[in-house]
Amino acid sequence: PCIEQNSEITGYIVRYSNSTGETQMAPVQNSQLFTANGLTPNTAYSFQVAAVNSDDEVGPYSIPEINTLLPIIDVASNVKVGVLNETAVVVMWDAVQSDEVSKYTVYYSQSSGKKRQQNDG
Repeated sequence: PCIEQNSEITGYIVRYSNSTGETQMAPVQNSQLFTANGLTPNTAYSFQVAAVNSDDEVGPYSIPEINTLLPIIDVASNVKVGVLNETAVVVMWDAVQSDEVSKYTVYYSQSSGKKRQQNDG
């Protein structure tokens, strides 16, 4: 059923599914914000929203919004900086335990505030 044009919107239904076709539906009341938890990294998800009125009639769903979740990668820990001489330092850290990490990027700033970047594999 469609929602009548002049009816009061009392909530929403968020429908989302992953690339394998598994679909979830969640009612949302008094908000236009929904947080999806327990999603799988490296998986594409489709999200749609429909309005619900006071008679529990559900309107049409929005055009799907596709999002792909990237894996959450830990940050390097135990970072230490040692002075080699007046123009050089050495930066050391504990490796991140993840198959997703293939290189590290070190950012540093001079006291003037200029940012520099050094890429090392």
